[in-house]
Amino acid sequence: MKRQHLKASTTSSLFISIIFSVLVVSILQIFADLLRSNQYLLIFAGFLSSLIFVFSLVIAGVVCQSMNWKVNWFFIIFCFIVANTIAITIDGIAMTTCSLFSFIELYLLYNLSSKVY
Repeated sequence: MKRQHLKASTTSSLFISIIFSVLVVSILQIFADLLRSNQYLLIFAGFLSSLIFVFSLVIAGVVCQSMNWKVNWFFIIFCFIVANTIAITIDGIAMTTCSLFSFIELYLLYNLSSKVY
């Protein structure tokens, strides 16, 4: 029996990533004072900001795929800068942890994509 992979369509991936990006940015900005109040919450804010990195990578991937391009280092660095810019609005620690989590997520995405594609 062959195992089937469930794949979302590119348009649904695009819209889900946009919605989640807006949702995460909204949560970060609404609860910014609360997130600044505790060291652990700053780390959590960095993790949430790194999710913006993943969602923006998905958005860049869908846009590049529609134009028959490949996602190269320019798009990865751009998404990284966007996520860190949002994280720095909370605190410098959030930006540092966002960077660390983003590198881990990039490594995991690379391994996942090399297995699937």
